[in-house]
Amino acid sequence: MVLNRRIKIGALTKTIFNGASWLGTDEFPSNQIWADEVEKVLLFLEAHGQFENYQPMLRGKITQRDGALAEARVAFFFHRNGFKILTWHPPGASSRLYEYEIQWGSSQSIFVEVKGPRWEGELSEKELDGPRRQQSRYINGEARDSDPVGKVINAVIKANPKFLPDRPNLLVVVGYLLFVSPSELPQRMVEPRIKRELSDDIFSKLGGLIIFDFDYGDKSIGYKAAFIENPVAIDPCKIPIDVTKGLSMANQKAFRCQ
Repeated sequence: MVLNRRIKIGALTKTIFNGASWLGTDEFPSNQIWADEVEKVLLFLEAHGQFENYQPMLRGKITQRDGALAEARVAFFFHRNGFKILTWHPPGASSRLYEYEIQWGSSQSIFVEVKGPRWEGELSEKELDGPRRQQSRYINGEARDSDPVGKVINAVIKANPKFLPDRPNLLVVVGYLLFVSPSELPQRMVEPRIKRELSDDIFSKLGGLIIFDFDYGDKSIGYKAAFIENPVAIDPCKIPIDVTKGLSMANQKAFRCQ
């Protein structure tokens, strides 16, 4: 695929195009709205001194590029909703790194992990062994059962070993890479099931989670977040009360990248 000449990409986007292993394998960015959104996210990384650190992932495989952009978009969302990003990639348990440490006002800081489960993870073993994995996510006429809430639970299970027991831990699950995002389902189908799954004490280090997704407009792309507090979090790992208020405020609005 050759970039559509009608799409104008920014200077930082041109930088990640240079030598990218995914170049020519998909329609990134597919239109001008997406090109503008990506450039704003990259400018945000540059302003926080992180653009060079993210370049290897942004130029890597499609999965690496999309994962890096997901991390950056979530950070951008926090920043524009009043949270300070104190540190990037602070250490977690088992020599693993969180994505960042954030703070709301003067409250206790929170350590954030971002997970972006992908649609390929919903394919059957037969599909994974065949050509389906190399095809587009959506195929006209294809019917498929999907369990996006189950993918959120799986993300919690995968992230859990990273959480330390002496600090508030927040998991952000990006939904837009799945066949169906959890944010597309009624809240009554999502939150109760997640809270039931989190009621096991093995998840007591998780203070809460956010389901993160796009908010599509006619002329711009925005982000939206749904915060779910973990009812069994141990005291050191609970999300501070004033922060839950801030996250609840974010629940009620979408941040637009205009």
